[in-house]
Amino acid sequence: MKAITLTFLAAISFFTTNEITAQVKKSNVVYKTSKKTATKNQAKNSATDSKEITIAEINARMNAIDEEAQMVATAKDSKPKKYCYLTEQLVNVANDYQGTRYVWGGMSRSGMDCSGFVKTAFEQFNIALPRTSREMASLGKKVTKANAQTGDLIFFRNGGKKVINHVGIVIEATEDEIKFIHSSTSQGVIISSTKEPYYSKGFAQINRVYEQQIL
Repeated sequence: MKAITLTFLAAISFFTTNEITAQVKKSNVVYKTSKKTATKNQAKNSATDSKEITIAEINARMNAIDEEAQMVATAKDSKPKKYCYLTEQLVNVANDYQGTRYVWGGMSRSGMDCSGFVKTAFEQFNIALPRTSREMASLGKKVTKANAQTGDLIFFRNGGKKVINHVGIVIEATEDEIKFIHSSTSQGVIISSTKEPYYSKGFAQINRVYEQQIL
């Protein structure tokens, strides 16, 4: 009887030990799984934080670019004009005559020729010029196309003539083009360009007849 009791107790002890061992193993598995899950969550959170930082950096850089562009635009707007107030007003007066028909020897809104138009525009500012384009070409100082400025006089030998027979007022000058306002025989007072073959071929010179100081 004593032997049976001992055997029964030994069996209970064996099963109990196995159950405890199983529970410990299960706990270890749960712990490892939890630890692994926690590690994944930490990595995910770290990646998310990294992504958020990257987006923040991009936004900061975009804002910096916008601020720089705004500063450049402001600086560009604050640059002084390329020509003085007198020149600005001269161009305004000349432009006001656009559409006036061509009349040989004319100097009024009812009609004017090329030199009559130029002389009339300059007289608004008490700058006296000769009556003909050929005489005007002898005034002031000659400048190259590259140094042409708004307000300069531009001269041509049109129609195959050997002498200067046409004049206009420069209103815009760039590296490869000069725009000028003049009274043409066919269209009256208009704006033309040295890129036009007719005026490119007939170009003679450019004269500066007054001091253009930036005010």
